[in-house]
Amino acid sequence: MRQLTERLGMGHTFIHDRFGSKMAFWTAVVDHAVDQVAQEVWQALGAVAGDEQGDDVARLIAAVQAFHRASARHPRLARLVDYEAARESPRLTYLYEAIGPLNDAARPLFDRLVREGQLRDMPWYLFHFAVTKPLAMYSQAPLARLFGRPEDADDHALLSDLVLNGLLNPARGTQAGAGSRA
Repeated sequence: MRQLTERLGMGHTFIHDRFGSKMAFWTAVVDHAVDQVAQEVWQALGAVAGDEQGDDVARLIAAVQAFHRASARHPRLARLVDYEAARESPRLTYLYEAIGPLNDAARPLFDRLVREGQLRDMPWYLFHFAVTKPLAMYSQAPLARLFGRPEDADDHALLSDLVLNGLLNPARGTQAGAGSRA
């Protein structure tokens, strides 16, 4: 906190005076970061909760692609989640609850697609980690560079295609990547 206020050129009590506590400051930062990523995913999900007539597979594909695209632009959120998810804490609970509305919107879509055989039969937690953990190449940029990932790589669409083609039921006859390169 001291380093941050020094870098901002603020007095050492600035954050405490403005937010009241380190935890309040942390939650404000998390809310801002989650909002940045969630906006695109919300748009891709569209009216999932209210529109049962739309193409659920297309919506799921669009939502995963939006999540990967937004995560590529905001890798620090994934880094924060990785750090906090390694231990039980109030911060982890807060993060889980912060993404709760997105999960609540996506879960019925996921359940329908599994029930209809469009997605492989898997538990929700497995779907979550299959979609989110490949984003480590964004949050672990130094390691990704050592593996040869260029600094200016634009590979989120390919990553989404690879993930989705592993999750979608191969019997459905189409692939996620058909026309999905952003």
